[in-house]
Amino acid sequence: MIKRKLSQKTKFGHELLKTKNFSLIYLDSGNLHYSYKKDRTLIFGDIDLSKKRFKIIPLFLLASIFTIYIGFIPESKAAMNGVIENREYEENSERDKYAKKADKKYLEETEKMKMKYLSSQSKRSEKLRIIHYKVKPYESILDISKKFNLSIESILASSNLKDGNLQPGTILNIPNKQGLLYKFKKGDTLAKVASFYQVSIQDVVGENELTDVDVFLPGQKIFLPGASIPESPIVWYPPVSSRRITSGFGWRTFPTPKFHDALDLRANYDIVRAARTGVVIFSGWMGGYGNTVIIDHTKGFKTLYAHNSKLKVRAGDYVRANKAIAVSGCTGYCFGAHLHFEVIKNGKTVNPKKYVGGLR
Repeated sequence: MIKRKLSQKTKFGHELLKTKNFSLIYLDSGNLHYSYKKDRTLIFGDIDLSKKRFKIIPLFLLASIFTIYIGFIPESKAAMNGVIENREYEENSERDKYAKKADKKYLEETEKMKMKYLSSQSKRSEKLRIIHYKVKPYESILDISKKFNLSIESILASSNLKDGNLQPGTILNIPNKQGLLYKFKKGDTLAKVASFYQVSIQDVVGENELTDVDVFLPGQKIFLPGASIPESPIVWYPPVSSRRITSGFGWRTFPTPKFHDALDLRANYDIVRAARTGVVIFSGWMGGYGNTVIIDHTKGFKTLYAHNSKLKVRAGDYVRANKAIAVSGCTGYCFGAHLHFEVIKNGKTVNPKKYVGGLR
């Protein structure tokens, strides 16, 4: 019987057929899930091969009918994607097995937890104050950022540091609001500095209560409210070497009809790399997402890397673009090794292809 052969050899969630407009996915006990686009309508449902009317239809014939009707375009596809623990778990551990059988409530809880890390936060303060803070042993830039509720950018720029690799004893300048403390150099003018850091001259004058905006001595310090270190053209790196998209950004129907706000990338236990320089704000177990890494970048961006088998970084680590951060796998609500990759801008997921080149 077709039903018995399928259940013995085929895993739940395995994609049997993928075309431009149609997909056929194996469920269990010989059941199938299909979806296809017709004009602008998405049609989907399940096929129960145990029913009498399906027993006489060989699977290859069923697939052939759909192939002829829709048009065959071969593609591959990995699995789908929800509470949180600051450690990693091995594939097929009890925690992982539970996540692979996750119900709707479990996945919803995962999404809520994830959004706590992805939501942008801002701070408004009263009169400017600058304190001098001495870095303690084992203290990361992320720890200090959380302690003062201040962006990492503001701390680094105000302290004239290029990256977040801090040494114990380092003295930091900590403002009580977002922005940076700037030290004038010979030849600087207020207009030149304001233009370079893309801030308003009026805001700078008001914040620093300046009465003379024409003369600044080398070494004189002013605070630039809301400023950050200008970056050279940002380069995004593909997080895995294959660059192959197995499931795109958009609506899909298996295992539940849902908008897929990420790209699934082909990665068979391969090295996962940071798409951009930033600070790790989460590294551990995240329910349906399995072993997950989230990196906070500049300009309101964050990236998320899920379903990993191994994690190579910890929360608080400063990582440079293209640095190895994990090994891909299939932990969490997942049916085949791959990388679930998200780009988040100002708290909202966006299509990674808009920023990361070479993905196909």
